[in-house]
Parts: sequence; structure tokens; C-alpha cells
Amino acid sequence: MTTRRPDVRTALIGGVICAAIALAWTYGAGADIRGGGGNAGVAAPAPGQRARNTCVGCHSLQSGATEGGHGFAAWKSSPHARAGVTCEACHGGDPAAADPADAHKGVTRSGDPASRVYFTRVPLTCGQCHASEMAYFRTSVHYARLQSDGRGPNCVTCHGSMATRVLTPDSALGTCTACHAPGGVAPVGKAREAAQVLALVRSENILFDVVSGAARGNGAPRARMLLGDAARHLQAAAEVWHSFRLDSATARLDDARELLADAWAALGHPRPREGQLDHPVRPSRP
Repeated sequence: MTTRRPDVRTALIGGVICAAIALAWTYGAGADIRGGGGNAGVAAPAPGQRARNTCVGCHSLQSGATEGGHGFAAWKSSPHARAGVTCEACHGGDPAAADPADAHKGVTRSGDPASRVYFTRVPLTCGQCHASEMAYFRTSVHYARLQSDGRGPNCVTCHGSMATRVLTPDSALGTCTACHAPGGVAPVGKAREAAQVLALVRSENILFDVVSGAARGNGAPRARMLLGDAARHLQAAAEVWHSFRLDSATARLDDARELLADAWAALGHPRPREGQLDHPVRPSRP
């Protein structure tokens, strides 16, 4: 009698679905979401298209932080620099002007309510490029609180002024409990719930990498189509996250997970069992 050997990759995919969720939560793995979102809508200009920028030229000669709280070194190593987004995009001013007074025209201190980087105006400034994220954020309780009494978070709270970080499960606990804690200004328990959803996000990205890796060089057009659909759902989860409706983000992760399981099957492997596809976290509605 011939004994069928187990498909090692099928065992792997089932293990990823179950174990990656636990590992992402246990170790606080990064919560990058497929498609990025970090520089969505921001195209880096080709080197030949970049005009001389006096903001960059002048501030590159200055050491230490400016009144904005960061210096040239922080910008140079940031996603903004890699995307070709320079000082004037956030602070205003004229990057083509040679005279310092003309270059700084319209630039005000961050503590001035008229400043583009005043804490309640930061979302509008970031939203010039990150339009989808801003559209969701404007529907959130956080945005309403920020505009009403200034006690809500803005983009810098989670991402830093140079968009240099994305929350992980562990960092979400620390960031969110600043308000979501006993005696705080917001409901207790939401910080842990957010951290758990971020762990799910990480596990879905691990799963995407495993399935897309298996699809490389495989002539399975249906699998590639399903992977494309899954990537779009993961991007949608990244965007809707900014509304802080965690149930909506989880619903998009559910859709992505199902599409990835279908893609795995389209590559000729047994589809993971139904129980392996269940998310252990179901966020409550706000």
C-alpha cells in the first residue's frame, strides 16, 4: 500500500495561520500592513526633476534640532526624505527663495494656532498627501476630541513628526494607555484591543509573504489574482485603521485571510481547515 507523504508547505500554511498570530502578539512584531500606506499618494521625483531646495541646503548645514523639534538628520533618514517630501510640504515657506526671510515667509512656530504643524492642524497637513488615512481619521472619536478640546491624538502621536514609526502591539499598549487607562480621559481596555488587532495585522502580512513566495514562478493566474485582491484588502485595513473602528479593520483582515487561503488552494495545495482560519480576537464596537 502506498502512503501519501504529507505536504510540508500545507502544514506550514496552517501553522502560519495559527502560530503567527500568537508569535506576533507574544513578541510584539512590527505591524506593517501590505501596501505600506506610509507614503500613499506621494511619488518620489526623479533625481533630474528635483529643483534646488534652499530649505534642505541651508538646514543641512545646521546641527541639532530646530524650533520644530527635529533637525536635518531626522528628516534625511525618514520616509519623507526617501519620497522626496521636503520641509515646505509640512512647514510652508518658499524652497526656491535664496533670501532667508523670503524662504521663511508664512512659516510660524508650532505653538502658533496658525501654524501648519500646530497640534490640532497636523492631521490636515498630513492629509495633503495621506488623503485616504485622513478621510478615515476625520470620522474618528479621536479627531472629534482633538478638535473639541485638544485632548485627542494626532498623526504625530503614533507616527512621530517624520513618519518614522508604525505602532507595534507593545508600543500601542504604551501609547494608547496614555489616555485609555484608569483615571484617564478615554475608556479602559481599548489599548489592549488595539494591540491585539495590530498583532493580527502582522500575522496576515506573514501569511501574505508565505503565499506570495510560493506563487513566484508558478503559472497560476487565479492565485495571482487572489493575491492582488488580498493585498488590496490589507491596504484597506491599513486605511480604515485610522478611523479606530477596530471591528471594521478586522473585517477587512478576515477578507484578506480568506483570499489568501483560496490563493493557497489555487496553487494546488489543500485549503487550510476552517478552524485554522478563525481569528481569536473580535473587537467590540465603539
